[in-house]
Order: sequence, then C-alpha cells, then structure tokens
Amino acid sequence: MPPSAETTGAAAGRDAGGPAGQMAAVIAAVLARTRGAYHADAHADAAYAAQVLLPAVLALDRLADRLARGATGRPGSTGNTGLAGLIHRRCRLAPASTDVPELAGAPGDGRAAEETAVALARVARGGWELIRGTVRITDAGPAWATGALVTHDLARRTAAPTTVDSGADPEPCLDGAGRLVLILTAADLREWARATGDHNPVHIRPGAARRAGLPAGEGDVVAHGLLLGGLSLALFPAAGAVDLRFTGAAPLRADGAIRLHAHADGGLSAGARTVLARR
Repeated sequence: MPPSAETTGAAAGRDAGGPAGQMAAVIAAVLARTRGAYHADAHADAAYAAQVLLPAVLALDRLADRLARGATGRPGSTGNTGLAGLIHRRCRLAPASTDVPELAGAPGDGRAAEETAVALARVARGGWELIRGTVRITDAGPAWATGALVTHDLARRTAAPTTVDSGADPEPCLDGAGRLVLILTAADLREWARATGDHNPVHIRPGAARRAGLPAGEGDVVAHGLLLGGLSLALFPAAGAVDLRFTGAAPLRADGAIRLHAHADGGLSAGARTVLARR
C-alpha cells in the first residue's frame, strides 16, 4: 500500500536528483499554479505522487526498450523510440505479491531476468494495435516496499486515421468554492519528458499526436498520462492499488497551456471532456 506523503516526502528529499525527485519537481510546479481551495504542501504532495508513480515510469521505460528491441532486434536507443506513436490508455499498479505466469520463465529457458520480468500481449482491433505490457519492478522505491506489478495498456494506429477533432482549446474551467483548476503548460511536458525519459513525439512534437489518431490540432502536443496521474495522486492520495484510466487526450499548443479541472474522485477533465478517471 502506498505510504503517507510525509514518508515519501522524506525519501524524495534524499533522492532529489533522481527520477522521483525530478518528477516531483514538475508536479510541484503545476500544483503551485493551482487555483481553488488547495492549501496543502505542494512539495510534500508532489513527492508522494512521484514515489507512487516511480515504478510505472520504470516499467514504461522497460516496455519501450522491449518494443524497440522487437522492432530492430537490438536494444532500444535513448529517447524511448519504442513508444513512438503509442497512445497510453491505462496504468495499473499493485504490490508485486501476485504471481503472473507470463512473467515466470521456464527453468533453463535461457532468458535473461529483464526479459522474464516483462510480459507483452498484442491484439489487432478496428485499425489499432492494442498492447498490454505487464512488468514486475523489484526496486520500486519506498512507496512499494515489496516491489510493484505494473500493467500498461497502450495503442498504436495501424490504419489511416479518419477525420479527428480539430483540437480546439477546451472551454476554460471556472474557479469556485471547492473547485481546483490546474494550469498545465507545454514547458511542463518537456520537463516531464526529461525527468522520466518518455520522449514519445506525441508529447513534444507538434502534429505528432494528430497523426497518431488523437483529437489534437496540427500545432498541438498532448499531456503525458502519467503526468496527469501524478497530479491526481498529489491532490487525492491513493489507498492501496492504483488504477489510472486515460479516457481522453489533453491537447495544448506546443507553446501554450491547458486548464484541467480536478474532481473529488481523483478524475481530471479539460472542459467537458474527462481525460483521467481513477478506479
């Protein structure tokens, strides 16, 4: 079960230069721009969220390498080329106490430990390749003392996209009693990419998200799902396993910003569109 913000905040302070510390810095910067009834310690909340999400980031990096290796026969290069064009649909984290048969290599099968710690399943459906990757992370940080089992659901368009929405900016969220509005900028996305190593072009190159089939404009990028998850967890801590569903894209201009409305159930929306749901 994820620990308290105080516990993970202390741990992040000791690891400020590592991935979790860099992730926390990005989350804290966004929280500092929060509008509404948010009066907590942004840095402690961000540190908690970063530690909870750390195994998800490590697992996504391992999946990216596995996907790139599958495409070229060689280890993936810097920048997670294995993620290019992929859309993040869901992320689940749980303590690594559940046995997953696909992660257990047969005795003497000769596979390296990092290979047997990743299970991939793929299916083609409706012009999309749907990919489910399950990864066991043993060194998952203080939030997951026994390790974490992470499942990422990804999708890649395999057929020519039909017409997508124009990607026009969503209606601004209005402040009010008890309402939280987060201001997320394209600069935050670039900092998150540097912190996590997730340089998927849909997040940093204008137009890449539209070409991948997302409802975004030609000059838009879309927010990382795990960055949205980190903001949600900072505002509304989890109790036990974490299930993040990335239900819609959060597009913004490559030099602009987007307003996100935070809901009491941990969900995030952009205008009338839900972009993150928690289970």
